[in-house]
Amino acid sequence: MKQKIALCANGWSLDMLSKFMEGMRECAEKKDFDIYVFLSFASYSVHQYLMQGELNVYKLCDPADFDGVVVFSNMLNSDDTARAICRDAKKKSVPVVSIGMKIDGIPSICGLDNAGMRSLVTHLIEEHGVKRIFYIGGTEDHPDSNERLRITREVMEKHGLSLIEKEIAYGKWSNRRTIDALDELLKTNGCYPDAFICANDIMALAVCTELEKRGIRVPQDIKVTGFDNIADGRYFYPALATVEQDYASVAKRAYEIIFGESEKRRSSKRFIVPTHRVPGESCGCADNPTYARLRREYCMHSFQREMDSKLLEQNERDLRERLADVSDYMDMKDKLKRHYIANHQYEGSAFYLVFNEEYFENVMATEEELCAGGLKGNLDVVVAIRDDKTLDAEQVNVKQLIPGYRKKKKEHHCFYICPLHYSYNNYGYVVFADDPYVLNESIMYPYLEKVQQSIRLLRVNLRLKLLYDKDPMTGLYNRLGYENKALPLYQESLKKLSKMSVLFVDINNMKTINDHHGHEQGDVAIRTVAASIADCLQKDWIAVRYGGDEFLLFIPDCAERRSATIKGRIEERLQERIKANGLPYPLSVSIGCVTTNPKKRTTASLKEYIREADALMYKIKEEMHSRNKRRRK
Repeated sequence: MKQKIALCANGWSLDMLSKFMEGMRECAEKKDFDIYVFLSFASYSVHQYLMQGELNVYKLCDPADFDGVVVFSNMLNSDDTARAICRDAKKKSVPVVSIGMKIDGIPSICGLDNAGMRSLVTHLIEEHGVKRIFYIGGTEDHPDSNERLRITREVMEKHGLSLIEKEIAYGKWSNRRTIDALDELLKTNGCYPDAFICANDIMALAVCTELEKRGIRVPQDIKVTGFDNIADGRYFYPALATVEQDYASVAKRAYEIIFGESEKRRSSKRFIVPTHRVPGESCGCADNPTYARLRREYCMHSFQREMDSKLLEQNERDLRERLADVSDYMDMKDKLKRHYIANHQYEGSAFYLVFNEEYFENVMATEEELCAGGLKGNLDVVVAIRDDKTLDAEQVNVKQLIPGYRKKKKEHHCFYICPLHYSYNNYGYVVFADDPYVLNESIMYPYLEKVQQSIRLLRVNLRLKLLYDKDPMTGLYNRLGYENKALPLYQESLKKLSKMSVLFVDINNMKTINDHHGHEQGDVAIRTVAASIADCLQKDWIAVRYGGDEFLLFIPDCAERRSATIKGRIEERLQERIKANGLPYPLSVSIGCVTTNPKKRTTASLKEYIREADALMYKIKEEMHSRNKRRRK
C-alpha cells in the first residue's frame, strides 16, 4: 500500500475539480491516503507547443508509484493523453478510472445519465415555448459535447422540432471562440433563435455577454443555457440555467472502484452518476431567492478579493525585481528562497519549486538540448516551504515528487503539481498543498504564467550576462567577467581569511607563431591554451582571457603546493592537446603563480597579486629564453 492516489485533471475545470475533491477527501480520511493532483492548463485555444508543455505534467505521473489513478478524461483537452495515462496504468496493473470518456478495458464513470440535459431541453420547450434552438458545442469530436447535442436533438424531435447542421457551431469551450461561433451561426442562418444551448457554462456566459452588447436581452429576447453549474454562472446576471453533475458522488464511486474487489478493478463497466437541471434567470425562471443571496455574498467579499489581488501583484513585482539582477544560478536560488519565505500567503500549507539545474547552469544551450526526454532522475529543490518553515531538501527524485515528505498515519494531504515550461520544453514543476488560495480563487493560471515569465526572463538575462562576460574566441571570461566574477571571489576570500591562488599564463613565442604561420594559426594557439586551462577548471574557479595571449586563473581555498600541482596539470594537458591536434609548430606557456595571504596582507588588492604573478611569469619566460640561447650556441 503506497497510500496515495494520482488524479490527472485540468485547471480550466476548477469548479468541477473542487467538488470532486470534497468527495475524495472524505474517502481519504476513511482509507488514509494522500491525493496527488497533476494539473495542467492545456487548452484548445493556445498554440500546440504551449499545449504540449502543459500536457507534459502527466509524464510525472507514474501509475506504478500509486495505489490508483483517476483521469478526468473528458476535461484534459487531449483525448490521446487521457487514453495513454489509462492504458499505462492498466499495463502496470494499477487500478485506474476514467471520468467521462469510455476507454476500452478501463472502468469509467459518466456524469451523463441524460436526466439533467433532457430535463433542461424539455423545460425550454414546454415551459418557455422555445421552438428554434442554436447549439454551441465544445469541439466536434468531444464525447460530452456530442452527447449533449444528441439529447438536444432527441428531445426536440420528440416535440416535433428539428436541429439542422447549420444551427450548430463549436466554441472550443472558451470565451473568444464562442463569440466567433455565435457570429458564424447568425451569419449562416440570418436570424436569431429562441434559445442558445451551450455545452458548458463558460460558453453560455460568453453568449449572454455578447448578446447584451448587441442590444439583445437575456432571457426576454433569447434564452441561454449552459452545463456544469460553475460559481461564476450563479453570481452572473442573469443567473445561468444549467445542469449540475454530482462530482462528490463521482469521487466516491471512483474510490469504490480503486479500492474495491479485484474483479471490479478489472471491469470495463461504465458507471452512471445522476445529473439534474438547475433553473436560472437566463431561461426565464426568476423566482429563486438563492440568486440574490449569492450575489450579495459575492459583493461582500469583493473588497477582500481586490486587496488580495493587489498584494499578489505586489508579490509578483517583487519577484521580477529580485530576479532582474541575478548573477548566476546560486544567486537565483538564494533570491527565490528569500522571496517565497517573505511571500507565501497564497500558496497553501506547503510550496515547492523544483528545477532541472542544468537548464539554468548551462544557459547557452538550447531548451531542446536540455529538456529532451522530459524531467528525469534527481532534480534541484529551489524552494521548499512547509507550515511556514523552510526545509533543507536539496534534491528530489521525480519518483518522489514532494521534497522531504513522508506520509504520517492519519495525516492526509493534497498536492497540486503543475508544470513549469517554456513552449513545449519543461524545466521543472511547482507544488501547492492542501487548500491554496490561488486554486480556490481560480487565479492559478495567471499566477503560474507570471512566475514562468519571470523565470524565462531570468534565463535570458543570464545568457546575456554570459555573452557580455565571456570572450567569444575562447569561452573564458573577458575583462568584464574578471570584474564581475574574480573580484567578488577575492573579496569573499578576504572575508573568510582563506588563501586564493592567482596564476598568470602567457603563451611563449606568440609573435613567431603569427609571423611564420599566420594569424589564423595564432588564433588556434590561443584557443588550444584556453581549452587546456578549461580542462582543468573546477566549478568555483574563475579563468579569464586577460589580454591577447594572456590568461588568469583564480583558485579559491588554494595553498602554494596545490597551485604548483595545478600549474603542472595545465602544462600536461596542453601537450596532450598539441599532440592530438597535430599543430605544425611548438607551443608552450609560462605560468607565474602567487597565493594571497589575507591574514598578513590585509590591504593588498587583487591587482597587486596579479602584478606579482605577472612578474613571476616574466621571470620564467626570461629564463626560458636564456636557456634557448645557450642551446643555440
